[in-house]
Order: sequence, then C-alpha cells, then structure tokens
Amino acid sequence: MRLLIAAVLLGTAVCAQAQAPQAKPAFNPVTDRAAALREAASLLEKAQQAKERGNRNYAEQLFTSAEAIVGADAVAEIATQFREGAPPRVTTPLKTLPMTTPPQPAAAGSSDEDEPDPKPKRGSLAGTLKVDGKPFAEPAVITLEPANGNFKRRTPVHRTVEQRGREFAPHILAVPTGSTVGFPNFDTIFHNVFSRSDAAAFDLGNYRNGQSREYTFDKDGIVRLGCNLHSNMQAFVVVVSQPHYVLTDASGHFKFRSLEPGKYKMRVFSERSEPSVQEIVVKPTANEVAFDVHGHAAPPATDKFGVARGK
Repeated sequence: MRLLIAAVLLGTAVCAQAQAPQAKPAFNPVTDRAAALREAASLLEKAQQAKERGNRNYAEQLFTSAEAIVGADAVAEIATQFREGAPPRVTTPLKTLPMTTPPQPAAAGSSDEDEPDPKPKRGSLAGTLKVDGKPFAEPAVITLEPANGNFKRRTPVHRTVEQRGREFAPHILAVPTGSTVGFPNFDTIFHNVFSRSDAAAFDLGNYRNGQSREYTFDKDGIVRLGCNLHSNMQAFVVVVSQPHYVLTDASGHFKFRSLEPGKYKMRVFSERSEPSVQEIVVKPTANEVAFDVHGHAAPPATDKFGVARGK
C-alpha cells in the first residue's frame, strides 16, 4: 500500500511539473551576441556565393542584412566587394515619422502653388498635352522659361515621396533644383530607395516602417526611383531649373495662372514621351496652346546595378 501511495504521489508531481509553465531562459548578452554573429557570418557566406554566381543584387541584399546585425564599421573593409557598380550609398541619419502621417497624392508639383506670385502677372496660359495626337492620361510636367534665358530660379522646397502599400506616392513629383525630398517608409516591411539617373544617383539603404531618409537634388533632370527590394515600385522626381512648372491632369490639361507677357520656351517631361521643346508667345491676356509630342514605351526598370528586373 505504501508503495502504491508513493507511486501515485510521484506521478502527481510529475504531471504537475509537466503542466507548469516553463520559465523563460534568462537573458544572456554573450549568448545572444554569439547567435547574432553566427547569423551574420552565415549571411556573408551566402552573399559571397551569390556574388560568385553573378547575382550581384542578391549578394548585396544579403551583405546589407549582415551589416545590419554587426554594424557598418565591422564590415566596412569588404563593403566595396558587394557594392561596387551600385549608386553611392547615403548614410545620413534616419528620421522618424508618425505612422498616422496622411498619405501623399498621386502627383504633385506646381510653381504657382509652391511659390505664388505676390502680385499676379497679366498673362496666363492654358493648354493640352497630347502624345502622338492623343490626350496624355498620365501626369507629365510642363515647364516655361523666358526665351532670352534671363530668369530667376525658384526657391528650393522640402517635399515627400512616401512608400506605402508597396507603392511610391507621388508617382511623379516636380521640384525646383536644390530641393530636398524625404522618403518615409509607412509599410510593415523594409524598403530600399535608389536611383541610377544621371541627374541623381544614390542608394538610401534599407530602413523599416516609420523611418525616413532625405536626399537633396542639386541637378535638374528626370530622376527615376526604384525600390531594390520590390521590383514593381517606380516613381519619378522631375527636378527643374525653369521658373514655371506645372503638372498635367488626367486629361492632359495644364494651366499657368501668372505669367509676364513675352516669348517663352515650353518643355515637357514625362516617362513615356521624347524630350520636346517649342517656343510660344504669351500675350497680356488668357492664352491657349496645344502641345503634341512623340511617345515611346517606358524603358525597363533595373536593379541598383543596372540589370533589368527579372534577369
């Protein structure tokens, strides 16, 4: 009987121990750091293997993941092996934005709104942009400059191109030369903004939701943006030195509300048309113009090493 009671008590104790919640292991910084270093070493080995296979883009992504674990200084001497051929890396401090920040519009940028004239000029210009004779439904940027080349540049502005829902917004943004643009991430995943454009080549690196990094555009031209982690993401920043700029609407219409009468050069910037310029005369009244340009297919998107996506 005593043996039976002892067995029952022992079984009860074993069951109670099995049902009791297991205590979490105590935090050990040495153990955790060792595990992180092993993970970083594994990522670096995989990065080297990808590089040897010729997949430079994937190799750089793996290297960046390892860098995030151990810090940039720890792998600085081998960074060029994985980033040579990519745009210059921007390492300015990250900023933090609230996740409740309102979404950006699909297109933005107008000199009349960015820097309104204190006293409206006597002339105005309304027009329609057509591509190969058809109204252009996608946003395009129209600029005007005095034909004699004598004009004052607009004051630089601070604008935003966000990453939200795995898309950039605005998809097209017009800003004066010298403007600074912030690129916040409002998704729950990492993003990596970059450009290989002649007007601005840069790589903002990987950063998480709520974080943002800025870039100042000092040269005019069309800057094509991409996310190196998501091939579907594209946007354009049109940096203009001209004193007047405006976006077309969904029907290809545009309007400059305040212009000094005289001769102007009018230019169009879009992702699907050839660069084009024509001279117009603005009279001291309401003016209208039709602008027809030659279209072309949008060039294929590339990764940060210039390789077409999917190759």
